[in-house]
Amino acid sequence: MKLLRLSVFSLLGLAVATALAAPGLIGPKVEEIWKQQLARLQGGEVAQYQRGWFGAEASTRVESGDGGTELRSEIQHGPLLFTAHGPRLGVVYTETRLSPDHLAPQLRAQLEQWYGRLDQSPLVLESLVGADNRIVNYLRLASFTRADSSGELMFDGGQLLIETDYSGALLTGSLELGSIRHTRAGHEALFTEPAEGTFKYTPGAGGEAELLLPLLRAESESGPLELRDIRLQLSVEEVGRGLLKLISDLKLPQVQSATPVTALQQQMTLPQVAATDLLHYLSVLVPDAGRDWPRAMRRPLRLQQQLAVQSRNGPVLVDADIDWHGTARGAGNGADWWLAPLAGTVTFSAAEQALMQSPLVAKAMMLRQYGLLMENNGELQMHLQADRGRLLVNGQQLPPDLLLLALTGDF
Repeated sequence: MKLLRLSVFSLLGLAVATALAAPGLIGPKVEEIWKQQLARLQGGEVAQYQRGWFGAEASTRVESGDGGTELRSEIQHGPLLFTAHGPRLGVVYTETRLSPDHLAPQLRAQLEQWYGRLDQSPLVLESLVGADNRIVNYLRLASFTRADSSGELMFDGGQLLIETDYSGALLTGSLELGSIRHTRAGHEALFTEPAEGTFKYTPGAGGEAELLLPLLRAESESGPLELRDIRLQLSVEEVGRGLLKLISDLKLPQVQSATPVTALQQQMTLPQVAATDLLHYLSVLVPDAGRDWPRAMRRPLRLQQQLAVQSRNGPVLVDADIDWHGTARGAGNGADWWLAPLAGTVTFSAAEQALMQSPLVAKAMMLRQYGLLMENNGELQMHLQADRGRLLVNGQQLPPDLLLLALTGDF
C-alpha cells in the first residue's frame, strides 16, 4: 500500500512538473512559428514580442495603402489553456485585438461610423491550437447601437468559426449573425432575425457555403416587404490557371409585399473567372452615381443566369448567357459602347396577366406595340441576341440606341 501511494504521488509530481516545464519548452517554438506565419502576411511586421514562461504578448503592425494598423495579441502556452470558452488542453491559445490608438485612418472611419468613439476593439480573434492537431479560430464582432438623423440602428453582433489542421488542407466553419433593427421616428424600417451559415473549403479543389435567414422585414418604395426562409447557396470550384467556377443559388420561397410577387429563385453561374476580376465586379455592385461605366467594365466576365419569379398573376422567367470581353482603354461613352465587346443571348417570357397587372404595364404595352414583346399562347416573350456589335431582337436587327430608349421608356 505504501509503495502504491508513493507511486501515485510520484506520477502526480511528474505530471505537475511536466505541466510546469511544458510552457517553457513550447514558448520558443510558438514564437518561431508566430514570426514565420506573420512573414507570409503582406505588409505585416512584428513590432514587439515579449515571451514569458506561461505566455507572451505581441504587437503586430500591418501596413496598407491607407496607413498602418496595430494588432495586440495575448498568447498562452499549453498544455492547460484558459480560453473564453473555458479551460482546454492544447498547445497555444491567442486573443488578438485591434489597437484603438493605432488604426489606419480609413479603417477607423469605417468602424467609428458604426461604433462611435473606439475605446476598445470591436473585433476579437481567438485561435486555439489543440492537442488533436486541430486549429480553431473564432472571429467575434461586437454588437452596437447607433442613432443619427436617419434613425436608430441596432446590431446584436456576430461570430465566425473556422476550423482546420496544421497543413490547412481542409477548412470548415460556421457563421452566426445577430438580429438587425433599424427604426425611423419610432417606426420599424428594417428587421432581420438571426442568420446562420456553414462552409467548407479544400485548397486546390473548391468548396461550398450556405446562408439561412429566417425572416427579413423592411419598408420599400412600394410598401411593406416580408421575406421568409431566405436561402443562399454558393459553390466554388478551382478549374486551373488561377480560374474559378462559381455557382450561386438564391431562393426566396415566401414573399409578401404590395406587389403580386409570391416567390423568387435566381441561379447565377460564372463558368471561369479570375479571382481579381470577381473582386472587381463585386466592388462595382456598390452604388456610385458618378461611376465611369466604360472604365468600370474593362475586365472580362462570362455569366449565365436564370431568374424565375412567381406571382399571383403568373410566372416571369429570364434566361441569360453573357460573354463580356471587356471594354478597351479609351472606349467612348456613346450609346453602343457596350455592344462591341458583348456576345450572348437573353430570353424573357412572362404570363401576359403578370405584366398587364404590374407597375410595368405601360412599358409592356409600348414594347408590344413596337414588336419588341411578342405574344405567344398567353405569354409575352422577347429574345435578344448580341454578337460583337450586331444586335437582334426577336430575329430582327435593331440599332442599340433604339433598344435602350425603349427599355428606359423614352422610345
